[in-house]
Order: sequence, then structure tokens, then C-alpha cells
Amino acid sequence: MLSIEYRYFYQSALDSSIRKASQNLNINSSAIVRQIQKLEDRLQTKLFIRNARGLELTNEGKLLFDHLSIQNEVNTNFLSDLKQNKTGTTGEINISTGETFAVQFLSPIISKFRKIYPDVKIKISSRQPDTIIDNLITNKTDFGISFAKDLPKTLKSLFVCNFPMGILCSSNHILANKSEILLDDCLKFPLIFHPGTVTFWNSIQREIGEKLYSINPNLISNSFAFIKNYLIEDENYLTFFTSVGSVREIHSKQLVFKTVNHKLFLNNKVGIIVSKNSKFKKFTLDFIDLVKKEFATSVEC
Repeated sequence: MLSIEYRYFYQSALDSSIRKASQNLNINSSAIVRQIQKLEDRLQTKLFIRNARGLELTNEGKLLFDHLSIQNEVNTNFLSDLKQNKTGTTGEINISTGETFAVQFLSPIISKFRKIYPDVKIKISSRQPDTIIDNLITNKTDFGISFAKDLPKTLKSLFVCNFPMGILCSSNHILANKSEILLDDCLKFPLIFHPGTVTFWNSIQREIGEKLYSINPNLISNSFAFIKNYLIEDENYLTFFTSVGSVREIHSKQLVFKTVNHKLFLNNKVGIIVSKNSKFKKFTLDFIDLVKKEFATSVEC
């Protein structure tokens, strides 16, 4: 941007008059005269010649005016480009997912995304699987990250990975060092369920030969943080938990994740789910690509 003495000179040259320049700049005429004199002293040259018609540029004044005209155009174009660029990258992405996936996956993805689209808002809603599906059907969310089995015909998976369902328990739990965990082993201990796990459990009980609702958790909490802390405090409990590829982080918090050796627990598809009619803006597609890459590097897809 032009400094004050150059701006006052430029406007005076445009108007060929100190008085008109003062009106356009809403500045006292004497202030403009002082700044022009200051500029002439710095450049050691005369910029204006006063005559009956007003102000006339000297040869040196014409050179300076031409230079400032080019600079002013460059500045104007830059501000226009900046505004257009900012306008093109504003918007909002609405994501519905389970708390587990949000905690374990989305933080690093959002950090990468922010470097490219700092002005795009991201809204993450922690929901149960059934609610995620409902939100997608009713267009309340752009895309969901959830179980990708038996989707309604109006929805589709853009990307699917296998996230084995296992148990999460204290490192001091009796199952923590067992090499192979069977479903029967898990049912011998009191269970904590996350609401998303309840939905998963109810959907497979008939398939594993259990009567519906015959196995009830001792505790249900929608806070994954609470569940983790409770497991550390009470070494008898364990919870069913979807592996999200952050086993090292789990171990660092005195918890152990173990897969359950059962076909329905080992084959647990999770995907990026969207409506078949969805039309995404480029920044949403770029965010989804980052999710795909994070999935691909964390689990077997």
C-alpha cells in the first residue's frame, strides 16, 4: 500500500488541485501541502508547478505519477484476487460420526485441512450409527463415518475399510496378556458399552446365537473419555471397541486393545457414507480425500 505522502501526491496529481484532493481525501489542504513538501525534500526534486489552471506535473512528477499508477493497479488487483480467493474457500462441512472415530481420526486430518482451507468451518456431530444414517437420508449432514453394512438404497459408501471389533481393557486385566481372545472369554466379565457399540451388538446377537438383549452391559456411557478412565480405575471391566488404528496411543494410557477371534468381529466394515444425490464442493472432496488417506495408513482397507 502507498505511504501517506505518496497517496497525497497521487490524489493531488489526479485532481490537478490541492483543494479537490483535500475534498476527496477528506483531509485539510495544509496537511496535503506539508506531505508533498516532505516528499519533494526527500526526493530532492520539484513535483508540481502551480499555474492558473491548478497543478501541473513536472517531468519528475510525471515519472513518479506513472510509477505510482502502476503500483496502485497492482495493489488493486492483488486485493481483488485475495477477496476472490477467500470467497472461494469459505463454507462449512458437516460431519456425523461416532465419538471413537472423531477422537482417533479427525484431529490430525483437520490440522492438515486447515493449512489449505483456513476459512472453511467444520462441524462434527458425535452420533450413534442409526442417527448418522438418518442424518444422511434427511440431508442434515454432508457425510458420515460409520458402519457400512446394510445401507439404505439412497446411500452409498465412498470408501470402506475393515475395522475389527475388539475389547478394550486395563493393562492389568486377566485378558490383557491372553494371546487369543474368544467371545466367550469376553462374556465372563462385566461390560461397559458405548451407545454405538450397543447398536453394533444388537445387530449381531441373533447371528452369534444369542437371544436378542440377553446380554446387557453393566454400564453405558456416551463418553469415550469416561469409559477409558473407568477401565483404568476398575480392572474387572472391559468394553467392546472398534479398532481405529491407534493402538499405541491406547497403550500409552494404560489400556490394551485386543481383537476378538470371531468372524463377525473381525469383519467389521466402516466407511465414508454419503447420499447418492450429494454434490460436494471441492473443499469437501479434499477433506474426504484426507480421510481416505488416514484410513489407508491406519488400517487394512
